[in-house]
Formats: sequence, structure tokens, C-alpha cells
Amino acid sequence: MKTVAQTKTQPKQMDFLAAKTLAAKYGIPMIPTFSAKKEKDLVTISKKIQYPWAMKVVGKSLIHKSDIGGVKLNLQNSHDAMMAFHELKKIKGCDYVAVQPQRKGIEIIVGGKMDPQFGPTVLVGMGGIYTEVFKDSTLRIAPVTEDDVREMINELKIAPILHGARGQNGINETKLVKLIMGVSKLMVEKNISELDLNPVIATPQRVEAVDIRIIQ
Repeated sequence: MKTVAQTKTQPKQMDFLAAKTLAAKYGIPMIPTFSAKKEKDLVTISKKIQYPWAMKVVGKSLIHKSDIGGVKLNLQNSHDAMMAFHELKKIKGCDYVAVQPQRKGIEIIVGGKMDPQFGPTVLVGMGGIYTEVFKDSTLRIAPVTEDDVREMINELKIAPILHGARGQNGINETKLVKLIMGVSKLMVEKNISELDLNPVIATPQRVEAVDIRIIQ
């Protein structure tokens, strides 16, 4: 007879493009993303987006892509893209390679988690590869209101940078608020264990997620 541990459904990672499609239904904007499985796919993609590109390995068993060399940035031409494509395809567990136009801006993390005690929660903080180093983030129980989200943003140590420090333009906070509220609604309505948007690239004009990870 099977035990409870044996019959319990194990968490699994949603396919990247499927997760991107789900995010779009909740008004969560993401950078245009194309999948490449063969060399000829790169030629097709080059007719749709300009260089520089960012490329990343995608696979159901691959979570922390940067740690395994699964992200290639600042690819300036077709030669760079082809070299990166072959390196990424060699990574064990690679299903395909995601290709995106490379954006610059302030990196933010937005996430959600199903807490066993409080239910769905939403997080916002400093994003990028140093998320775990600086641990500048704040958390709320979902659903959140617009006032909740603005309060969360103001609690961050990087808040002055987001608002525009030292004469620099601040980010489009309205669009960031909308994105976070979209994550909140998704967490409340869908049976999701964990959601990560990291990084979210924020500029005065736009706020878009580069990467998305959903654990069901």
C-alpha cells in the first residue's frame, strides 16, 4: 500500500512559455520571447527583434539558470548568437533556448508564494543576481490593494532609486503597481505554490518581466 508521501503530488515547474502566456492573462507584461530549438530558428528570430540579444536555457528541471551558465547576455550579432545557442543546447536538461531583446533598467524581483498558514502572499524587492545577497524585499498577504503595493515599494531600501534619486528619472511606478497587482490576483485565483519574476526591468517608460518561474 502506498504511503501519503508516495501518493502526494510533487511540485513541478510550468513550462516557461506556458507561464508567460498565463502571466499575460493577468496583465503581467513580459519582454518579447521566442523559442529556438534549431539553428534556423535564430534566422527567423533575427527578422523579428534587433540585437543585442539575451538568451537562456529552458528546461523543466532547470531552475537557477545563472548558476549553471544558462544565461548569455549582450549578444551583438548572429555569430555571437550562434555560439551562445550551441553552448546552451549542451546543458543537460535543455528543452529549448529562449531568445529575447536585451533591455536595460533597474532590476526588481516580484514574486508570490502559497504560505501554509496565511495562504497566497506577494513579494517585491531588489532583483537580479544579487537578490539573495542584499535581501531587500517586503511581503504582503494577497490580495493587495493599490495602496498596499505603493506602501510595499516605499518600504524598500532601493525606493529612492525607484522614485528617481540624484537627478535621475524614476521608474514608471504606475506600471510596476499594475504588474504586482496582477501577480496578486494570479496567486489568489490559481493553485500555484510559487511564482518568481526575476528580473523585472523597470524604466521611466516600461516595466517588463524578463524571466518567469511558476511552481504548481
